[in-house]
Amino acid sequence: MKIAVMVFLAILLSTVPLFAVEYQIDVVRQGGNLYWAETEKMYIQTEYCVENSDSAAVTLQMDGDRGDMTFKESGGRCDVKMIYGQTQLEAGEYLIKVSREDDDWYKIVDKQMALNTDGCFSLVDNKEASLQINEDGTGTLSLHEADEKCAVKGVYSKGQLQ
Repeated sequence: MKIAVMVFLAILLSTVPLFAVEYQIDVVRQGGNLYWAETEKMYIQTEYCVENSDSAAVTLQMDGDRGDMTFKESGGRCDVKMIYGQTQLEAGEYLIKVSREDDDWYKIVDKQMALNTDGCFSLVDNKEASLQINEDGTGTLSLHEADEKCAVKGVYSKGQLQ
């Protein structure tokens, strides 16, 4: 009996995050697995999210870098891969490697950073690129292998909700 109670407690504790923090926010879908939280000025990147809601109230529960997002109206749930807040890089040119994560969303390889582009859809994975950043934080992404240039609307890094 003692072992059964211990096993039950271990299972219970393993399924409930110990340090999860919960937020009530509104999101707008920006791509297949990308949502924008206007009030918080954050992008939320999900994994395999099939919730087809353009704009919705959600409960976001985070445990460290990972979490889940539950849509209040439908009850649908999506795993959260990362939360990104806008960051400012020093103006200049950077040689980087990027991977396409979503429409107009490229992850900078080996960094917890991403680029929000405009009209950039090349399917690159861990490929060299040049990033030109202007004083205002916008810029140009040049994908070497794809021979494509895209406008960069912003640079984002791993963020947290307050």
